[in-house]
Amino acid sequence: MNQRNSSFRAVLREANFFRLWIGQIISSIGDRFYQFALLGVVLGIHQTMGVGKESARVIFAGMLPGLLFAPWYGWAVDRFCRRSTMIFADIVRAALCFLLIYLWFGGHQRYWIYAVVFLMGGMNGLFIPARQAALPQLIRDDRLITANALIALIGVIASLVGSLFAGMTVSIFGARSSFYITAAGFIASAWFIYRIDSPLRPDPRPNGVPLQQNWKELTAGWNILRGAPELLWLVLLNGLFAFTSGIFVITVLEHTVRSVDLTLVHQITDWLIRVLTPISPKPPRFDNMMVLGFGILFACVGIGLSLGVWFCGKSKAWSHWKGLPYFALIFLGIGMVGFAHIATYGPALLGCLGLGFFASIIAIPIDARLQHEVGDLHRGRVFALRNMVTTLSFLIALGINLDGRIIQWRGPTQLIQDLGLIVTLVSIGLVLLQGRPLFGFWFVQRDVASR
Repeated sequence: MNQRNSSFRAVLREANFFRLWIGQIISSIGDRFYQFALLGVVLGIHQTMGVGKESARVIFAGMLPGLLFAPWYGWAVDRFCRRSTMIFADIVRAALCFLLIYLWFGGHQRYWIYAVVFLMGGMNGLFIPARQAALPQLIRDDRLITANALIALIGVIASLVGSLFAGMTVSIFGARSSFYITAAGFIASAWFIYRIDSPLRPDPRPNGVPLQQNWKELTAGWNILRGAPELLWLVLLNGLFAFTSGIFVITVLEHTVRSVDLTLVHQITDWLIRVLTPISPKPPRFDNMMVLGFGILFACVGIGLSLGVWFCGKSKAWSHWKGLPYFALIFLGIGMVGFAHIATYGPALLGCLGLGFFASIIAIPIDARLQHEVGDLHRGRVFALRNMVTTLSFLIALGINLDGRIIQWRGPTQLIQDLGLIVTLVSIGLVLLQGRPLFGFWFVQRDVASR
């Protein structure tokens, strides 16, 4: 098998995968509009202290279902048609966007909005394991790294396009239009998935399972991982990465507000006003500079992710190296230590680019290896368990910040540095703990083996 047969172009020629991929690009861009609309409307983003604490609360509400219902998500993904499951999740998410418009603009019912955010998170928690479990049904094993790189590229495109334009849209036009864009994205995703001509049903299993055995089915993912220590360590490593991301996402907001000079953002908005004024029906205004500033930061994370996607897709030998996620997390921790000392916006953009790169080469090989080594009978439950560990780790990170005390105690800059040091040392410890097996390959292609 040569590398050309598992290239990006070859994978995108697979019609069913391409339909899934295009639909996910559209919905993910729409999802960025949803995120920034929530920041602008529900939280009322402003340049004062406490923005990190409020962000933690709304993200917590959206991620909690992934922790509470993960076993049932996995059971459903391994029991029912994965194509129908993804369509159902998309349609419900579109309906929830319209409900958010009604609740907010019809009476500013803030607490009901948190309930809708919770339900939206529930549908996200169902969709993701269904998509990941279905991927090996669309793509053969030797193309899984490339396919997962393209799935990761969805987040890159969403960060580059969605985050930047969502920040501008919310800042100029308000949140209502962004919710409509999000709903349209989910509907488009459902349509493209509907056009997949494979039913994506799980492997056949015996019918008539007694009710008392259902809990054993729900915990099958854990039993699989317990019998495969290397895969279990990967799931735990992914949890550490999620915990790191959760702390960083919140502290970087406070760090930007308190410590980073945003002069460059003002210069960018001045340039945008000059460019947009001749073609705009009225002179554009940027009332929420922080929204735009965060959007540009996240766009740079997207550029870094794209570099990681390119690396994983092109370098098949390194992508299948067992130690890649571990060493990438070590360098991510070192990068965070350096990021904590950045005080101007330009270098912060470069720092986000580097952090995005290392994040990408952690996540892509982990997903591809789980898909390769876990059979279809249990794949949905393993990915649901993986998502549960990830969600729990992220929620613990957010929970630490819910009352804002840890940021007040250490300060956001020192907290980012502390986190980077901890991640670096723990990752080095995991490498030493596993030792020699990390220096092998989990899938050897013919062109790699012949070297």
